[in-house]
Amino acid sequence: MTDAESENRKDLLRRSIFRDLPPGELDEISQTLQSRVVQPNEFVFKEGDPADAFYIIGSGQVRVFVRHDNRIERELSVCGPGEHFGELALLAGATHTVNVESLAETHLIGLPKERFDRLLRDYPDLFRNFVREMRRWLLKDREIMEDEANLLFRAPRVSFFDFLLVIGVSVLLAITFNISNPYGIPFVPERPDVESVSSISPSAAMRDYRQGETLIVDAMPKNFYRKRHIKGAVNMPMALFDIVYLMNFPEEDKAKKIVVYGNTISRPYDLEIASKLVLRGYSDVKLMDGGLRAWEANGYPVEEQVSK
Repeated sequence: MTDAESENRKDLLRRSIFRDLPPGELDEISQTLQSRVVQPNEFVFKEGDPADAFYIIGSGQVRVFVRHDNRIERELSVCGPGEHFGELALLAGATHTVNVESLAETHLIGLPKERFDRLLRDYPDLFRNFVREMRRWLLKDREIMEDEANLLFRAPRVSFFDFLLVIGVSVLLAITFNISNPYGIPFVPERPDVESVSSISPSAAMRDYRQGETLIVDAMPKNFYRKRHIKGAVNMPMALFDIVYLMNFPEEDKAKKIVVYGNTISRPYDLEIASKLVLRGYSDVKLMDGGLRAWEANGYPVEEQVSK
């Protein structure tokens, strides 16, 4: 391998998901990468193939798709230079569940499975990067499922099998995330403990809020949060509790004051969010009386999320 090729590999790694690794580690990785050139319409791997490498695209383009038994193909994404693929099967410890085919002459660099696994063990921040990627896939897959559901009711020509496929992909991603999540999302949810959560008035919450001593948690769905929420509050809807917790709470002091709020009709869900935080070890979690409506009635600060 020439110096120019080595430098190109390092540059590609610095622009990839490995960008936050120490420079010395990037140098070592660049030496273990395996180059591969894929011709147009050639498969990188197919459904059922063993997962043996993580791939980054140096140049060219590939498409990721699944093929049904009736030979109908569903394209999931198209990836270009700097993008990566192949990690889902590696994280799940399973065979590939998709096909990847080159659309043009494509130059790939592959990181062997053994080195990939060691990096995840040695660098927790890298693992978190992949968790964020999986969170993005889950949210994107949720949007796809909603779109498919709308099409199913608006257009009878859409196959019910296609809808089931979307649900199946969602379940696979959820199981993969559960396996990869160091906190281990339980398959049987823990029951909320009503006695473990006390209440707090809006005025008392405001006093702590002004002193900067309290973390405010908005338990309402995302669309309600966007309309209006307490200024500085973290949105944690029940459906995304484990993801939001993983992204925002691991570094928080377990003794920190936390106030959970929602609205009047969602109080059972607000209580469940508060109870989950208590079960995760937080000792000072309170549920705000009256929710957002009571907070606003006192003239306390709220804000709206600007749509992009």
